[in-house]
Amino acid sequence: MFGYVLPNRKKLTEEQLARYQSCYCGLCRSLGRRHGLTARAALTYDMTFLVLLLSSLYEPKEEQGTVRCAVHPTKPCPYWSNEITDYAADMNLALACYNSLDNWKDDKKLSGLAGYRLLCRRCEGLRSRYPRQLRAIEYSLDQLAKLEESRAGGPDEAAGCFGTLMGELFVLREDRWSVPLRRMGAALGRFIYLLDALDDFERDRRRGSYNPLLSLDGPHFFERCREILLLQIAEAAKEFEKLPILNDADLLRNILYSGVWTKYQQIAARWEKKTDASEEGGVG
Repeated sequence: MFGYVLPNRKKLTEEQLARYQSCYCGLCRSLGRRHGLTARAALTYDMTFLVLLLSSLYEPKEEQGTVRCAVHPTKPCPYWSNEITDYAADMNLALACYNSLDNWKDDKKLSGLAGYRLLCRRCEGLRSRYPRQLRAIEYSLDQLAKLEESRAGGPDEAAGCFGTLMGELFVLREDRWSVPLRRMGAALGRFIYLLDALDDFERDRRRGSYNPLLSLDGPHFFERCREILLLQIAEAAKEFEKLPILNDADLLRNILYSGVWTKYQQIAARWEKKTDASEEGGVG
């Protein structure tokens, strides 16, 4: 369900791309330092965006350097990090833990169960540090599980659960910016959930699995899904523009206005190819 909040690399300057990559490396380094080497496998682009956003808003002091790692053992990689990087690393771990459990429940993947058991032990210490965020994760995913089990609720209700989760993660502290941050995170969370549902739609329909978009199946299905996604990202962008963002503003807008559609375009191309193939088969 994660990994959809990406930059559009083709539209970034070399400086912006280097800034983004060093943020990503800083988050990876923080995950390994705080939660062990295996936690690095759970690194997501979504939390990289959160580091950039909150760092631009609060402007904490940054640590910069270069590091070699298991992925790039021969090439020193520049990184930057700060206190928000550590926060995002903790949230990344918590999301990975519950995502592994979700993978086990959905597909009975042993890797999901093994990942959950491994990460869950490391999550215990987060509960006392971030009670609001951990409660939101547990509550929202529990509500989603109930919807999936009962096969009730359409896209609004299901996406709303994940939106609530992401909204709380975007709020680092309760201050004057907590309202737009919570609203922005909630809208982006709904976008992520619905895009993931669209990505899995054909597989879920074939398997008879739960998918909140099945209630929209019919003529103009893909166009209707696109309209819903546009509404969610427009809401996220509206709240973003309320924030006094100066540093990395163009990089953040690249992600929010362009990059988030990268995966959608891949899904749309796949959908168009399938449609063309079906029409050819019908003619034959």
